[in-house]
Amino acid sequence: MIFISGGVRSGKSAFAETCAQSLAERYQQPLIYAATAVAFDEEMQQRIQRHQYDRATHQWQTIEVPYHLQPLYDVDGIILLECVTTWVSNILYKYPTTWHDYIEQFKKLCLHKKETLIIVSNELLHEVPSKYAETEQYRQILGKLHQWLVQESDAAYACTFGHIHQWKGAPTCKDFC
Repeated sequence: MIFISGGVRSGKSAFAETCAQSLAERYQQPLIYAATAVAFDEEMQQRIQRHQYDRATHQWQTIEVPYHLQPLYDVDGIILLECVTTWVSNILYKYPTTWHDYIEQFKKLCLHKKETLIIVSNELLHEVPSKYAETEQYRQILGKLHQWLVQESDAAYACTFGHIHQWKGAPTCKDFC
C-alpha cells in the first residue's frame, strides 16, 4: 500500500496517478480509479471533470465509492482511491452514528488490497483548530486514520508545492513513481 498526502493543489493527485500507471505497466495490471467524491455543487463537478480529463490518456476503470467500499473487493488491478478526506466527510455526514464501522471496513479493505492499493488524502492538520466541534472531530478522525495508514503502508509520501517528500519506504520506492 502506498499512502500519499498533501494540501490542496499540492501535486498529490498527479503523483498518485503516475505511481498507479507505472505500477500497472510494470505488473501488467489494469488501472482502477476509486472515486469518493459526490458532485454536490458546480465547483465539485468541475474538479471531478478536471480529474477525469487528466486520466483520459490512460485506460482507467472508474468505480464510484462515495460511501460503501465493498465493490473494491471484487476488482483486480492497481487501485487508486481518491480521496480519504472526502470519503471520511461523506460517511460522517451520512452515517453520523455508525461512522466507526465504516472506518473499520476501510482498514480491512486496505489490509486486504495492500499489494495493489494507492491511497490519496488531504493534509488538514496543519490548519488552525476549528471552533466547531464537528470540524474538530473530523480532523481528529482523519489524523488518526492518517497515522494508521502510514503505519500500515509500504511507502508514504507528502506532496508540498509540487515536490514529493518520502516519509516511509525503501529509497527505490520513489523510482517507479
